[in-house]
Amino acid sequence: TARARGVPNFSVFSMHKYTPPAMRAILDAGEVRLDGVIGPGHVSTIIGLRAWDFLPREYGIPVVVAGFEPVDILLAVKMLVEQAAAGEARAENAYSRSVRPEGNRAALRIMDQVFEPVDAPWRGFGVLPASGMGVRAAWREFDAQARFILPDVPSREPPGCRCGEVLRGIIEPLACPLFGRACTPDRPLGPCMVSDEGACAAHYLYQSANVV
Repeated sequence: TARARGVPNFSVFSMHKYTPPAMRAILDAGEVRLDGVIGPGHVSTIIGLRAWDFLPREYGIPVVVAGFEPVDILLAVKMLVEQAAAGEARAENAYSRSVRPEGNRAALRIMDQVFEPVDAPWRGFGVLPASGMGVRAAWREFDAQARFILPDVPSREPPGCRCGEVLRGIIEPLACPLFGRACTPDRPLGPCMVSDEGACAAHYLYQSANVV
């Protein structure tokens, strides 16, 4: 680590987030009705399957953690359909080659040592309590927000961009007036189009594909 090696010019500007609080915000808002959730494989590899137990326990919604291959997604959908058909709701793992119930204990231990939950802004949601990962006081020497005077630059959507509503599941990308016109993967305006993993970028790429 930087501390162990005595590296003085290393700083972290933490924008890391905890995913479960965002899922709670979506469900508590009541803007969409979810029959099931495909849990993120990369996140769940760290936090574990048990981190999603609150979905069936508190909301009665089944969740299946999936990997990234097409067969992983299909398996997760199959498992969700089977739960729905049986009137059941539980957390299941379709990505057992990477995800364990308890997660990656070593990684979680390091995360807890360095970071602590803080209120954090989310695009389309506003500020969510205890959803960000702030650098703990014990590591303040590496916290960019503590070391430097940084301007407070508010996040603003481009005029007409409805990325926040896309992220909350209220609308599909096609409902945004900029989609495919002023906003494309080659000329992205909104954040949902900038990232290859963004909802708008994926929709643009596969909207004309015939998937069987």
